[in-house]
Amino acid sequence: MSTLKTTRRMAMGLVAAATATFGLQANAGGHGIDLTGKTVEWIIPFSETGGSAKWANFYAPLLSEALPGQPTVVVKFMPGAGSTKGANYFHEQEYDDGTLIFGSSGSTQFPFLLGDPRVKFDYADWNVVLASGTGGVAYLPPELAAKMDGLDASGLKDTDFIYGNQGATRLDLVPTLAWEMLGLNVESVMGIKGRGDGRLMFERGEANIDYQTSSSYLSGVTPLVEAGTAVPMMTWGALSDAGDIVRDPTFPEIPTFKEVCEATDGCEKKTYNTIVPACRCWGGAVEAHFVVEGDRNR
Repeated sequence: MSTLKTTRRMAMGLVAAATATFGLQANAGGHGIDLTGKTVEWIIPFSETGGSAKWANFYAPLLSEALPGQPTVVVKFMPGAGSTKGANYFHEQEYDDGTLIFGSSGSTQFPFLLGDPRVKFDYADWNVVLASGTGGVAYLPPELAAKMDGLDASGLKDTDFIYGNQGATRLDLVPTLAWEMLGLNVESVMGIKGRGDGRLMFERGEANIDYQTSSSYLSGVTPLVEAGTAVPMMTWGALSDAGDIVRDPTFPEIPTFKEVCEATDGCEKKTYNTIVPACRCWGGAVEAHFVVEGDRNR
């Protein structure tokens, strides 16, 4: 990846972030919140090595500038149970001054939507402060990527893959479903605390297939690609204005799962054609990061 492309992407992200924080300032000011001299604690329910950490550390100073009184925003990492631990903790707290916020993700939404009994929180009790969409990239070691014939992943079907998985009801459902549809034999090692830990497993040779959200891929995997120790396989794509799946604008040179599926003999296209229309709306939600504050009236 060239420096020019990386800088351009960061600049485009900054514009999007500024738009979100201006909206936040108007909203917070409308509620009469004054955070002058205060510290806002931002709970991120993952480890400090993953995409959510990169996202939060990027937004923290922008939130500080946008909130009334320009408080200090401190990111607090609280990994566990694939983000449910941090979400439950946030939900149990008493707050009335806007000094506690929470960063949600697809791995928080999925267990809520799937009725995981460990979930003690309810999104209806939370107020969204801002949301930002994100994509993701799956990648392989170079010796396995060489088995692909262009976009055709058929040559990978005789490989035994190991994948570091956050949990059966987490965002990792997306890549594991994609690999199953491609006919790949992927064994999940369950219970890692964040996708950054999955990347570390890949780097140590403990896993031979991995997926990272966009921010973590750009900062953590791009150096591996440049060093020749990782090769991007596919993204999940993005939606056009017409609702069609197109290449992720952050990674226009990387094919989408749709392209790989269509090129791979035996890919479960019937399943794909059933799931994708339903997921066009859903995918935007589970791949988004949300900053929320608790309902002060609950």
